[in-house]
Amino acid sequence: MLINEGFKIEYGRGITRNLFNAFQGSLVITLPEIWDALETSFSEKPEQILFVETLEIDELEKLSEDNRNISTIFGLGGGRVADVAKFLHWKNRATLFQIPTIVSVDAFFTHEIAIRDNGVVKYIGDAIPELIYVDYDIIQKAPVKLNRSGLGDILSCHTGLFDWQLADRQGEKPEWNEQLAIRTRKVLNDVTANAAEIQKVSEKGIKMMTEALNWIGNQCYVQKHPRFEEGSEHHFVYNLEYVTGKHFIHGQAVCLGCFIMSLLQENEPEKVLRAVRETGIYITPESLGVSWDEIRDTFLTLNAFVRKEKLPYTILYEKDMTENFLKKIKMALAKSY
Repeated sequence: MLINEGFKIEYGRGITRNLFNAFQGSLVITLPEIWDALETSFSEKPEQILFVETLEIDELEKLSEDNRNISTIFGLGGGRVADVAKFLHWKNRATLFQIPTIVSVDAFFTHEIAIRDNGVVKYIGDAIPELIYVDYDIIQKAPVKLNRSGLGDILSCHTGLFDWQLADRQGEKPEWNEQLAIRTRKVLNDVTANAAEIQKVSEKGIKMMTEALNWIGNQCYVQKHPRFEEGSEHHFVYNLEYVTGKHFIHGQAVCLGCFIMSLLQENEPEKVLRAVRETGIYITPESLGVSWDEIRDTFLTLNAFVRKEKLPYTILYEKDMTENFLKKIKMALAKSY
């Protein structure tokens, strides 16, 4: 696995226990359920705690104004928490420390901040944490399905690379980078080869995913684009959120998107599904908390959604999502789960 490419990470057990003691007047951004579960993991309660409610840009601007005098911020949670902490750090120039409680998303390892503008995902800003603390004790307390789903933003390289190559053939920028593609596939293969460790949420599995996510996040910044790791599979998730108005375990939803789009791309869907299943991730609609009717609505509006939002060129500009394709997906998932 690639090391020392990306943000600085400290690994260990109990490494965050006394952390809040050293930073008086700092702000901890988290969720109520996370704080309830982890409060006893810290030797001292922080002076200020902010519970996250939304990623809508108008609300984030208000939070930024209300906390403009904060000098140090800790993000304690998952992807939503990470992005709120990044936003306040970016807007107020506060020092940022991140403490992932799950490994379900790449938000801790990317410079850009994922916000919502009337329910639609937008990327803004440039956030750089002082340090990311990967405390195995904390991460292993989370439900295993949350940690396993970190595979999603790594597996998305499989479909993302395919979409990028399609775009390159259309003459769209950025130009295809074969060396980056080779390195990306190596990272992807290293991670999927360790599916059993990820399934167990072992220290090795946690570190494999965080190192991969950190490398991917750094390359997005260095290359100035995410085409090698984000394509139609993420666009499916964005529309799923938009259509249903629901929040999902991001990596789990992306894994479903990866399988669907690899099938549409005719791009080794069996390989994608094998990696998902060996990692112990369920990607049926029921497991995501949605109905087949909601999936159907997402399917049938997806081609129009990517055009309306002017999303980058992918397979969705070349092939339509149809009722017959939905039946194919239903049959494949019924057979596998």
